Amino acid sequence: MIFLKLAIITLTSLLYLACTESSVDVEDEVKETIPTIEGNFSLTPNVGGLRESVDVHVNTGIWAKLSPGGRYSLYAKTDSLEVESFLFVDGVKCCEGGCRGVRDGDSLRYDFSCKVDEPTRVALSLKNKNGKVLSNSFHHVRLDGEGIYSDHLSLNLIVAGVFDSTADGVIIDILSGKIGLSVQKIFDVWVDTVYVSYAKDHPIVGSLYLNNSVLYDAVIDDFNDLRDSWYESGRNTAFNIVLVDGVRGDLGGIGRFYFDTDLAKKDVLLVSFRNSDRMLVDSKIIQMVVAHELGHVLGVVHTTLTKDDLLMEGDYSLYEDGLVDTPYCQDIVDENKEILKFQALKKQQYRDVLALYQVKQNKPEVVDSVYERICPDVLNIMYPYYECSFHDDRVASPMQRAIVKKNLTLIPH
Repeated sequence: MIFLKLAIITLTSLLYLACTESSVDVEDEVKETIPTIEGNFSLTPNVGGLRESVDVHVNTGIWAKLSPGGRYSLYAKTDSLEVESFLFVDGVKCCEGGCRGVRDGDSLRYDFSCKVDEPTRVALSLKNKNGKVLSNSFHHVRLDGEGIYSDHLSLNLIVAGVFDSTADGVIIDILSGKIGLSVQKIFDVWVDTVYVSYAKDHPIVGSLYLNNSVLYDAVIDDFNDLRDSWYESGRNTAFNIVLVDGVRGDLGGIGRFYFDTDLAKKDVLLVSFRNSDRMLVDSKIIQMVVAHELGHVLGVVHTTLTKDDLLMEGDYSLYEDGLVDTPYCQDIVDENKEILKFQALKKQQYRDVLALYQVKQNKPEVVDSVYERICPDVLNIMYPYYECSFHDDRVASPMQRAIVKKNLTLIPH
């Protein structure tokens, strides 16, 4: 669309939304293959917090996506110091023989930088010097990283549906500027340019998109080909945002988590300009949904995880984002715990939210105050249920902004 941030690939909203480099030279003919590891748990760079599933699986292997020129540090705590542990990076030739850890406060730190030509998915594991699985456990595992790319960005706003203007009369050229300003303000990053493109004009696959196509029930995979070259350097290095009539599941938007995919290229993200009733939405909502989903692409997850986040990822060790400067919604956490216990979602909270929505026109101050008391993260841009808050001005915390800036340097653009 943080504990240690869950690497969420697909994000959901209910109403509307959204190694030190090895000094050993490796012969070119030697190839590494990505190993088979247990589970699909992965580490996102620069996200702190707790995630038990990662802690448990770091002995046998956890996924990470490494970028060209990236410099990384893996941190882990352990109560068993009698056995020295080494970091192994499988999938590329790096840390041959294992990276030795050094004591950094109450953690072990493993520094590494690997030679990769494009963003590459690898498996990281902490084992003994012979590469055998250790019996001791680790906790508070995290991955920090910094890259060689710019910490600012450009956006490519691609119109793929029948769009004339928003509900408040904002046409595409004006909307593009508003989106750029919102992203810039919320995440405190400089947006160089916001391009306006049309799917029908793509130099390779444009013929697949008709000018009057109505695209309800859209999914990201429908637009993978739009990542291909636009034959223009600026657009080719921009983050792609596709405007469609409707996203599958009546979502306001959907974005894949860049660091949790196999793809070397940046994913597109989808944003709907109509709601579940197929009515146009205001420009402010589109601006906020774009920022929310772009936050996901750049490594920021929901302040409080939803049932769909937990069930889709199959990771039940994490309920909130783990960032100390973002509050989380205890009501949603409690609800998720009920899901894990009964494999069913209690409906009462959402019936209450819907009731609040219905009285919003008459008593907006009551709606806002009541819901904010339920969920203190409701004003954060990464709050999961976008329209429950009825706020069109959302904010990001300093820690969220820091994650976005550092991860931008790791994403080729």
